[in-house]
Amino acid sequence: MIKRYFILAILLTSITGVWSETNNIESVLSEIETNNLTLKTLREEHNAQKLSNKSDIALSNPEIEFNYIWGADNPTRGKGFAVSQEFDFQTILGYKSSVARTQNTLIDIIYKRERINLLLEAKTLCYDLIYYNALFKEVNERLSLAEKNVSLFKMRFDNGDVSILEYNKAKLEYALSKGELANIEAEREEILSQLTILNGGKEVILNVEQFDIIAPLPLFDVWYSEAEALNPVLEYARNEMELSEKEIKLNRSAWAPKLSAEYSREWGEDSKNNGFKIGMSIPLWADIYKVKSAKANASAIESRKNELEINFYYQIKNDYEKSIILQKSAAETKAAVEQLSNLKYLDKALDSGEITMLDYIIEVDMYYDARIMALDAEKAYYISLAKLSSYTL
Repeated sequence: MIKRYFILAILLTSITGVWSETNNIESVLSEIETNNLTLKTLREEHNAQKLSNKSDIALSNPEIEFNYIWGADNPTRGKGFAVSQEFDFQTILGYKSSVARTQNTLIDIIYKRERINLLLEAKTLCYDLIYYNALFKEVNERLSLAEKNVSLFKMRFDNGDVSILEYNKAKLEYALSKGELANIEAEREEILSQLTILNGGKEVILNVEQFDIIAPLPLFDVWYSEAEALNPVLEYARNEMELSEKEIKLNRSAWAPKLSAEYSREWGEDSKNNGFKIGMSIPLWADIYKVKSAKANASAIESRKNELEINFYYQIKNDYEKSIILQKSAAETKAAVEQLSNLKYLDKALDSGEITMLDYIIEVDMYYDARIMALDAEKAYYISLAKLSSYTL
């Protein structure tokens, strides 16, 4: 439990900047979980399936018979009444109800798995949206600079201080920045549309523009032990193994005889008779191979469980190592861009005529390419972290 709190604290810290806004990822995911039509359908289908599983755990229905025999010359004429009930040990000993409970647990785990997958998809889209929000802000700043430079170089051109080539370069930089901003806005709208679909057709608002603190990950063993315990795929495999063992017991109990009890009463013109009958059904021919089939199925399930555990270990190990690399890359790139920015010096140099428009454009392109590279690294890290920690959703 302490390990789990530690990992959750890391996740919360790592997205402090993202969650500090009014419209944050947590609230978006909560809204999607409530409104998503796929999850709603799954809940209804699973509830129906769970009720169906419970329908087979009761004893069979009692039978009631009534007869009436008539005829003036018939010595057996009269009326009769009988009530009978069949009893099987599978129900009486609770084997059927135990199997049904585990089947319903598996249904809950299936829902949990589908819910996590859907919320992970939504969370990834949220990080994509934050990326494009940040990119929009960067390119919009670049557009503002380009617009200012167009005005500056128009004035210089009118005064004869620069050539038409320099002036045209300034206008081209402005046009390119404007086109890039339009493309980014189109990407943002596409992501918002996908989030709206996941939110059951209701609009999603997420105005966050930055990734913030990049917190260190805990040791792999700590992370793995928590992920292994909570991962729905492995949880399903463990419970499926438990179900197969219960089904073996259930099918073994099918060899026990089924009992039936009947009470009857008959009455005619001159007599009344009561009776009690007990019957037994001996399973000599039916269900002869069910135990062998259940054992073979259990063996297959155990092999699949072992395979899933091995695959999961190496998959999460690879994801963890990838996240460590991305974490380091994102932190170093972001720090380098913040420390080595020459943008304010470039503006002064351009205004004073120390550099040409072409030199300015090349330097500005390098700066914004570095900023975009830093954003790419941060987005890649957060998406990797979201996948790695999906079991906490």
